[in-house]
Amino acid sequence: MTAPSPAAPSPAPSREADLARAEAEQASQEARLADQLNRAAAEAETLSRQLAELRQQVSQVPAERQGDEHVRGASARLESASVHTGSTEDARERALSARSEALESRRQATQEVQAALKTLQLLNTRAQQELAEAEAGLKRSAEEAARAQREREAAARAQQREREQREREATQQARQATVPARPAAAASGNITIPEPRPLGARSSRVRMQTMIDLRSDSNFFTGFSTNISEGGIFVATVQTVPRGTTVDVDLTLPGGRPIKVTGVVRWTREVNDKTPELMPGLGVQFSNLPPEVAGSISDFVATREPLFFPD
Repeated sequence: MTAPSPAAPSPAPSREADLARAEAEQASQEARLADQLNRAAAEAETLSRQLAELRQQVSQVPAERQGDEHVRGASARLESASVHTGSTEDARERALSARSEALESRRQATQEVQAALKTLQLLNTRAQQELAEAEAGLKRSAEEAARAQREREAAARAQQREREQREREATQQARQATVPARPAAAASGNITIPEPRPLGARSSRVRMQTMIDLRSDSNFFTGFSTNISEGGIFVATVQTVPRGTTVDVDLTLPGGRPIKVTGVVRWTREVNDKTPELMPGLGVQFSNLPPEVAGSISDFVATREPLFFPD
């Protein structure tokens, strides 16, 4: 964009005011002079008529009074007296001519100012158009950059979703590859109802570790009773542990120290191809849960809803 030429500095306000004040004073003085000149010219006309009348009177004085001293004196004064009615016309004409020339000069100067104003307005219009086009170009560039950024972000999100989906599929395939085939689950879904153990039967003791937070596969469970001490813990694992087995669980909650709980495997969740998002594991029902441990678990259950397993 071509930068407009720098405008000539405007006349100082004091100069404008001085010229206006001088012009007003000159106009006032010219008006006063014109009025005084008119009165003086009228007075000269009156005096000229009076002089003519007095001369007429002297010429009509009778002969016997011609020798009168007063008549002779008056006649002598009237003969030498004169009234000048046109002595100011030259000066007045020169003043009028000067005023006409000044007026014409001002008219020419006004025309030059009007031409300069028109040129300046044209330059301003061009500058406005160029600035508007530049601003519109910058706005279009910003919009295109924002649109490209949104497209990149959308593509990145789509790629992230694809990666997460592939990771989930790979994890599920790995789980299915490492878990041996098990008998089909009961009619209730992927929950296997425990079978009664014979009296006097003995089972081995198993030790397990797990961590429970707001997004872990492992979680607590309760039945129809909301008392957590009568519930238990679901341990997400691919390890096979028979029902009725006593399990010692080292449990870690968010922000807390490890907790040791003991329970018995009451139910299991088998791998089910229809619900690949559900992690297999064991339902361990608590045995003799200490009050302080029950309190810590209850506090956590208030932040995450436990699983439900019917008693």
